[in-house]
Amino acid sequence: MSMVFNSMKNTRKDRKKNRVKKGMAVALSLGSVFSFFLPYMQFVFKDTTYLVSGFQLATAKGFRVHGSGLSAVVTIPVLARAAVISGMLFAAAGIILLIFRKPVFAAIAYALSGITPLLVLISTTSIQTAVTQLNISKVSIYCLWPFLYVLAGGIACAVLSVWTQGAEKLAESIFLVFSCVSIGSVAFITVYIFAAGSPAIAQIGLGQFLFGREWNAEAGAFGILPLILSSVAGTAGAVLLGVPVGILTAVFLAETAKPQLARLVHPAIELLAGIPSVVYGFFGMQVIVPAIRSFPPFQNHTIGDSLLAAILILAIMVLPTIVSVTETSLKAVPQAYREASLALGATPVITIFKVSIPAARSGILAGVILGVGRAIGETMAVIMVAGNVANMPTLLGTVRLLTTGIAMEMSYASGLHRQALFAIGLVLFLFIMIVNISFTFISRRGVRMDAR
Repeated sequence: MSMVFNSMKNTRKDRKKNRVKKGMAVALSLGSVFSFFLPYMQFVFKDTTYLVSGFQLATAKGFRVHGSGLSAVVTIPVLARAAVISGMLFAAAGIILLIFRKPVFAAIAYALSGITPLLVLISTTSIQTAVTQLNISKVSIYCLWPFLYVLAGGIACAVLSVWTQGAEKLAESIFLVFSCVSIGSVAFITVYIFAAGSPAIAQIGLGQFLFGREWNAEAGAFGILPLILSSVAGTAGAVLLGVPVGILTAVFLAETAKPQLARLVHPAIELLAGIPSVVYGFFGMQVIVPAIRSFPPFQNHTIGDSLLAAILILAIMVLPTIVSVTETSLKAVPQAYREASLALGATPVITIFKVSIPAARSGILAGVILGVGRAIGETMAVIMVAGNVANMPTLLGTVRLLTTGIAMEMSYASGLHRQALFAIGLVLFLFIMIVNISFTFISRRGVRMDAR
């Protein structure tokens, strides 16, 4: 009887706690709905300040902005309007679902409500771009406490909603959320890049943008073919030089190196991985560029800053990633594979190239993918050695890569020029996606062939 009584008592306590959690979630979400009518964001355009609520963001036509003798109405982006309204509606939907005992769906609604302020913040980049076209450089945007309340309140309400089902469900939901963070981050970045880059491509023209040979923002010429070809050439050259060296170094460390020697090589590889990009660039500027300029066959043919210098510095920078991942993959190959190969009469070298490396193929490809990503995305070191002129790529000529084009001009760009730089980011993003998908396809195809 005492056990039954205690069980009933615990059940009543759990129900009471659940009612408290539901009450807290409803109260917080009511605050999110009410914050729709409170000062949400503050916009400062030179000497003009606008303090707007969520309701005004959703209903107002735009901001009247005065600058350099010009006056215009800067419209509020559709994304900002939709996000503010969605935040309020999702918060209200969460209340209704929680009242009708649908805690999981309520948690989803609350989480979506909490995301909406981030969408509003993203959409303000188009407002900044429109204002800078009026020659107003002083643009400030402040997120006020209702903005932060909706963001934090949505997350808190989602947690409270799931928690009403018990601590186990809460833990499972937290694990699920964190496991989806990477997917959500990729989706979030993808949507932002496409939204920011596609307007410029539509205005310039896809053919003119991708295949135009001249990049001159002052003349309104936005052709990025030299940048694309330079990036492809720089990445391909770095891979051709860095991948064989990296893989063979990893084979040495994992298969043939004596422990004493391996203990000396490992710190050097780790040090290469920890060196900042600007230090690589400084090394390239002070050592590689003068060496290329003074090399007898190249004298009077180059100033040193060139595609070749970029390839050499990128090849050095991709080595730590390739070596580390490849070595880990080789060490994960079962020792029984090597013993079986040696027992059949194969030499140690044949065993390495016919057994160990094929067995670690997927891991090696992963290291190559990471190395390619490092080469494609590197900016600072390349800026310091490539010359940064948008020429068609030649081995000894100055070039500008996609990443350096964005980094060098984003600080002062405005209007279509700024949008074109976002479009370069979109092209770079698609380039990296194609590389990753291609390597993944090759890896899976290799695994299927091995299975046969």
